[in-house]
Amino acid sequence: MTAQPKAPSRRPYTLHIISDATGTLARSVISAVLTQFPDLQAKQIYHVFTQGREDVERVIQSLGKRNNLVFYALLDPEAKQAINVACVTRKIPHHDLTGALVQFISDHTGVLPVNNLGRLHQADVDYIERLEAMKFTAQHDDSLRLDTLDQADMVIVGLSRLSKSPTAMYMGSLGYKVANVSIAPETGFPAQLDAVRKRIVAFTIQPKLLRDIRLKRLKGYHVPSPAGGPTDLKYVDQRAVIREVMDAEREYARRGYPILDITSMTIEEITANVLRLLGTKRKNMAYH
Repeated sequence: MTAQPKAPSRRPYTLHIISDATGTLARSVISAVLTQFPDLQAKQIYHVFTQGREDVERVIQSLGKRNNLVFYALLDPEAKQAINVACVTRKIPHHDLTGALVQFISDHTGVLPVNNLGRLHQADVDYIERLEAMKFTAQHDDSLRLDTLDQADMVIVGLSRLSKSPTAMYMGSLGYKVANVSIAPETGFPAQLDAVRKRIVAFTIQPKLLRDIRLKRLKGYHVPSPAGGPTDLKYVDQRAVIREVMDAEREYARRGYPILDITSMTIEEITANVLRLLGTKRKNMAYH
C-alpha cells in the first residue's frame, strides 16, 4: 500500500543539512526539491565540514526536540552509520542524499566507490572558478571595464535589448568569463574589440521583435515621450530599428564576426550556439 501523507504541520520545520565538505551539492539538491513545496514552512541550517563520529553526534545532540528533518551528504560509512543511529535513537527523520545514488552506480557497474573525501576538493576548486567567472562577467556587463576586455573567454556584441546581459550571466555561472558590449549608432564599436575579434559573437534579432521588446521596456520605465507617444522615439520607431539592425549586421559581416540570430531562442539555446560558433568546449556538465 502507498503510505498516506502526514497532515501538514502549522509549525515550521527545521532542515538540518550535514555535509563533510562545503555543502554545495546538498544545498543544490535541497533548494531544487523545496521548489516543489511552496506551502512548506522550513528554514535550512547547514552543518559543513562535519567529519567523523564525534562531529556527527555533536550535531545531532545540538538539535531541538521537534520538527527537525536531517539530510546528510557524507562519504565516510562510519559517519553515515553514526547519523543513522543517533537519529533513530532520538526519533528524528533522516535521509541520505548520496548513499542511494552511490550504491546504484556501484550495483550496476560493478565498481566500488573509493569514499575519498580528498577527491571532493576538485569540485570545490571548480565552484570557486565559477564564482570568479561570475564576478568577471558582472564587472564586464554592458561595455564596462573595456580596458580588461582581453581577459574574457568570449565577448558578446549587440544592440540594446538583445539579451546580452542574461546570456552572459548564465554563461558566467557555467564558468566562462564573458564580457558583453553594447553597440549603438551614437557610440559605434569600441577599439578594444579589435584585440578579441576571434572571441566575439554578434547578436541580432528580427527588427519587429526588437522594437516590441524595447517599447515594452520603455513603457515599464515610464519614460516621458513626445506628444505623439513612445513610438515617436527613434529608439522604438520601426523604420529606425530596421535600419539599426541592418547597419549593425552589415558592420558585423565587414568585421568578420559570427552572427547569431537569437529570435525565439531561450538563454540555454543561445549559449549552446555561442559555444558552437566559437568552437568552445563545454564546461563540466555537472554545472549545466
